[in-house]
Amino acid sequence: MLVAAGALFGQEEPGNKSFLTSAPPDVEKALRERVSGFYQCYVEGKYRQAEQYVSEDTKDLHYQQEKNKIRSHRILKIVFDDSFKKARVATIVGTTVGLRGIRHDVEAPMSSTWRLEEGKWMYYFNAKEGVDTPVGLMRPGPTGESNIHTANRLPIGEAIKNTGAIFRQMKVSKNSVVLKSYEKSSDTILIENNMPGPLSVDFHGESLAGLKWSFDKKDLNQGEKAVLTFHYAPVDQRAKPALTGTLRLEPFAQSIPVTIVFDIPEEVKKQLPPAVKPQ
Repeated sequence: MLVAAGALFGQEEPGNKSFLTSAPPDVEKALRERVSGFYQCYVEGKYRQAEQYVSEDTKDLHYQQEKNKIRSHRILKIVFDDSFKKARVATIVGTTVGLRGIRHDVEAPMSSTWRLEEGKWMYYFNAKEGVDTPVGLMRPGPTGESNIHTANRLPIGEAIKNTGAIFRQMKVSKNSVVLKSYEKSSDTILIENNMPGPLSVDFHGESLAGLKWSFDKKDLNQGEKAVLTFHYAPVDQRAKPALTGTLRLEPFAQSIPVTIVFDIPEEVKKQLPPAVKPQ
């Protein structure tokens, strides 16, 4: 499942020592090679070859699910159990998602579970053990029901296809601001982080004398909001062309284009031909 990289293994209960972050070098090397081999099959679109990395009890699920290619992959973190026979692996996957009708190239964190079988590391999926989702670790409750909606239980193939789910939890109020070209003015964009992990934001744009922007905060934990404020103090009252900038969201390398529009006085608008009047 997909989760924020900073919180990928942050759901363990305090004092739980069942998972360790280090292992003998040869054990970790073997796991890294298997994980990389598995994801490389998704890069090359060779899904049948990926089955050599899949546990027998997960092969039917892997075979039946829809497959989607990825562009790249890199291992972010590995957490082993105390026997070094099971592990959770955080991998950053390069893929493409659709947001508001626009396709974006992004890097999304993905969690997978692996175990040793006859000397080989194999990917397996067991919802009963609890799986990482875009809204946190999901574990079955006392009645067997999940404490998070079961629609969020997705194995790797489905998670790749539904990568957009995690990005829909990062909300940006708008992608344009309107300032006045003839007097001091300001406008704001609200960014909201509803993911379980941290989100960092930044903005880069074209420069103009008198134009400034700032955040009230750049690092957001789950449930927090940030306000990006644009201030403009014009040096003259002439009309200005629209500028462009980019709102950057990390750790997903997601860029959102932002347009900065400079309005003109109402009395000037009235004198413009209808074909060129601002709407």
